[in-house]
Amino acid sequence: MVLPAYNEAANIEEAVLVTAETLLKITDHFEIIIAEDGSTDGTDRIASSLSEQYSYVVHLHSDKRQGRGKALNRAFKAASGEVLCYIDVDLATDMKYLEKLIRSVSTDGYDFATGSRMMRESDAKRPFKREFASRGYNILVRLFLHSKLYDHQCGFKAFRREALFEFLDEVENEHWFWDTEVLVRAHHKGYRVIEFPVYWRHGGSSKVNLAKDVKGMGSEIFRLRRELSFPLEVSGKGKFFLTATLAILILAFVATFLGASDILGNIKQASFRTLGLASLVYCISWPIRGVRFQQILKRLGNQYGLGFLTGSIFISQSANVILPARIGDLSRMYILKKSKDLDYTTSFSSLTVERVFDVVAITSIAILASSGAASRFKLAPWMDSLIKLSGLAVVLFFLILFVVSFRENFTTKMLGTDNFQNGFSGKIKSFAATFLHQMSIVAVQPSAFLAVTASSLLIWGTDILTCFLVLKSFPTVGVNISSTYMISLIFLAVALGNIAKTFPITPGAIGTYEVALTAVFGIGGINPEIGFTAAVLDHIIKNSITLIGGGFSLSELGLRWREVLCTDKEVLKG
Repeated sequence: MVLPAYNEAANIEEAVLVTAETLLKITDHFEIIIAEDGSTDGTDRIASSLSEQYSYVVHLHSDKRQGRGKALNRAFKAASGEVLCYIDVDLATDMKYLEKLIRSVSTDGYDFATGSRMMRESDAKRPFKREFASRGYNILVRLFLHSKLYDHQCGFKAFRREALFEFLDEVENEHWFWDTEVLVRAHHKGYRVIEFPVYWRHGGSSKVNLAKDVKGMGSEIFRLRRELSFPLEVSGKGKFFLTATLAILILAFVATFLGASDILGNIKQASFRTLGLASLVYCISWPIRGVRFQQILKRLGNQYGLGFLTGSIFISQSANVILPARIGDLSRMYILKKSKDLDYTTSFSSLTVERVFDVVAITSIAILASSGAASRFKLAPWMDSLIKLSGLAVVLFFLILFVVSFRENFTTKMLGTDNFQNGFSGKIKSFAATFLHQMSIVAVQPSAFLAVTASSLLIWGTDILTCFLVLKSFPTVGVNISSTYMISLIFLAVALGNIAKTFPITPGAIGTYEVALTAVFGIGGINPEIGFTAAVLDHIIKNSITLIGGGFSLSELGLRWREVLCTDKEVLKG
């Protein structure tokens, strides 16, 4: 029996004694685990005293509050019984139902059992506000998660140990939604679940914050629905497997369509000396990336070493190779917070500045390239529209920042409040104000703008030169095409290929990047088989150097791949 306890000094001793008295009528073999979750009111001292006084009491202490779900996980893993139960410390559910709860699992063949305050036969009373919120919440769970239960949150549950532990590690929530997630997953997996009516009375003050926790539990409903609807998305490994498989299928399909034997023949004909030179050129771009990021952070009042910043970029870009839609950028924010205690707002602003100037560079390159190549081929309408929209978006963005920088109170007026500290919406508005201000510092000052723009163009220039050298490694390329025209064509191909990387389809846009480059090369008059082979080799060179640099940087900073690839929740929570 687990008693989750957070600041329950007034109730914990009575709860232990009443529970023990009730259990003795049911069985001679039991233990009571007090899962004390970082209490600050003396609950820990009382729990420790009870564990010393009674042999059947175990006290599990946490120095800081973990959340009820995490405290229960820890307690159940420490328990020795085959039937695992937990009840709320306020004993809101009449203890006469405890035997039915335990027998449901121990002898009646059920895997999970829960009391219910909301069945027709239930006798439950509590304040209208909480009754209304609870019924609304349970209706949403039944509607969106297809649950057949009426009450998912009653603190009166029992589990067959083997059944619970078969999927306990899949349960992601660590607080109030834990109960719901366990029951819904159990039902989804086909376990036998029984719900029975109980007599229940509100036990006084609740630890649930209606404004905060109910909102969070609502978002968890949709998170769990998505995971149960698409099972491969339950874990990070599932996501990676699905998207990696898609990337392989895209590459295999294109290779088969163009002729796999021709592509292999092209690889054999390539000049490995020229490919080596392409690799060296791409390596040069990394310290430039570090210098650019260093300049951005310096403008925001933060001075860090070039080696550290280049390493953090290597790691985040490595994460982008593995994860779709540039989610890996969050890992750089995590590294800056962990290693330098840089607040998330500033790191987010600096990353956004970097990405904006990437767009500036790519858009400028695309416009120049489309003009340079226009004499040889006509752009597809979607390409032309994309380039024009990108240019317009960049102009509008910098216009907004210009206004922000020269209108002292513009941000406050725009966001509609002079007091940013009131509640959740106030925090969002405060974040937006700080973010816009920091963006304007870098983006509007002429010296900063020119320095970051120049470094961005250098970075993408080396990226394009790398691709140019890869193409030149094939002896048949360039026979009927001038180098000037080829560079214009590669400018456009690389620009569109990197735009393709923003779509959350495959890890690091593997497959989609190659398709984008091959399409542009083909339209521009380069043999599709050679174009595809060059695109694949270009991406292999860039991704390989990125991953090697990322692995070395992880070692230098004392981090692990798993740590930096699973930072999205940590950063978003921050």
